[in-house]
Amino acid sequence: MVNEHFELLTYGGTLNYYIFELANFSIFGFILLFLYRLSIINSNSFIVWLGLFFSPLLINYLLISPYLFPDQFEYASKAISIKLEGTSWADILYSKSNNLSIDLENFAPVDTVSFSTKILSYIPIPNYMTVTSLAFANKAILFITFLWIKRFFNNENEILLYFLVPSIVLYSSIAIRDTLIIVISIFFIINLLRGKTIRALLFLLPLFILKIQMFAILLVYLLGYAIFKAHRSKNLFIFFIGVFLITSLLLEDSILQVLNRFRLAFIAEDFVGLEGTRSYEAWSLYGGGAESVPELTSIFEAAFFGILNLPILLLIPMPWNWSSIFYPLQTIESLLLVYLYFNLSRDQKIFKDSQYIFLTFILVMGLSIYALLMANEGTFVRYRFSMFYPFLFGVLYLSSKDYQGSKNLNGKN
Repeated sequence: MVNEHFELLTYGGTLNYYIFELANFSIFGFILLFLYRLSIINSNSFIVWLGLFFSPLLINYLLISPYLFPDQFEYASKAISIKLEGTSWADILYSKSNNLSIDLENFAPVDTVSFSTKILSYIPIPNYMTVTSLAFANKAILFITFLWIKRFFNNENEILLYFLVPSIVLYSSIAIRDTLIIVISIFFIINLLRGKTIRALLFLLPLFILKIQMFAILLVYLLGYAIFKAHRSKNLFIFFIGVFLITSLLLEDSILQVLNRFRLAFIAEDFVGLEGTRSYEAWSLYGGGAESVPELTSIFEAAFFGILNLPILLLIPMPWNWSSIFYPLQTIESLLLVYLYFNLSRDQKIFKDSQYIFLTFILVMGLSIYALLMANEGTFVRYRFSMFYPFLFGVLYLSSKDYQGSKNLNGKN
């Protein structure tokens, strides 16, 4: 709840907290029952999603402290403020973010918190009263994604398992924008694989504000798909690689400037100074400045270190940084998802498919960029998952009856 100054009252896991959130859960429980009675979802989906919609009540305050993800409070407070004030899209799109560092301000012309919460506020949640309320909006858009994806497959239960990955259960159970980024990326990738280029473009545009790194990576995918047709044959894919490399060399100075700026920003964000100062404030007082961070001097150097650090990105958090049972589980989950990605391609015999080769190239490129920029392990565990999970659904779609049917119809090899 908020007072007249729009300060969030979290209720801190009290009886009022559970009353408000049980009301939210009850609405979605009724929707699930209604869809089950209409045979839109099967009994397994009904039971599993009932548990998934209940999980926000188990995550914050019970399983973890909400202060482990402190951004929740800002998102929750902003959502309630937007609801009460009736903030319009014009107000959001033409207002400059007031919580960005000077290092990244040119990359985010709109307040990402306001933009993402405005989208989530369209989900009809009965009570936006606590820090957890916005999590039910995340669950709702994830459920809508499930309903959309399962229509491409014969086995609904198989698709259901992909929504039980621990990280997606966790991130969709708290009030952060990661789920929104993941869902939009999934819709983009699958629509592009289906040849729906205009529809994919519409899903790409919000990522420019929500996560510009993801936007840039998927933009390369879109250009390679729509202009160079790199998904159609291995020869066209090789031609695209050549053009991509030449373009990177021609724009080398600009690309390196952006990469060096992001590297510095992530290092500053993770910096701990004296007297309890942290992040950008600590860096401005005690950091060594831009000159203390070695700059990348060539595209080939950036590519080398990105690929070199890629195994580290896939393995973090490292054993010497484990401080709870959740840390080794995150490492194990990452390795299992990588195994699942390549196992799907082997079992469904799509590893020679040009669509799969191009999709995997974009994924490796994106992960290598994150590996190059990597600073804070906790932050990049989230970034890694937000990147990898949508591409996993891309491979899953390539193994679907919908794609295989269209491939056979068009006589593709």
